[in-house]
Amino acid sequence: MGFLASDIAAGKWLIAQEQPPEAVEINPVFTTLHDKVMNNLNSHSAPETQATPGQPWVRGWDDIKKGRDGPIAGNQ
Repeated sequence: MGFLASDIAAGKWLIAQEQPPEAVEINPVFTTLHDKVMNNLNSHSAPETQATPGQPWVRGWDDIKKGRDGPIAGNQ
């Protein structure tokens, strides 16, 4: 697995989008990091804006391409 693929997988594990392997899940460093990420996510975003645990995100970063009235840049 390449660096980008492992980064994406770890991100999905950290936000509970996918179940991590047992060896990762019981790792104390992963557990600490997962708790920190989930606390930040729950503190700074509304539950209705989050994906259901175990489910993929509904929208992607390319949603700005879906119409004429979309913003020129993704943050506008």
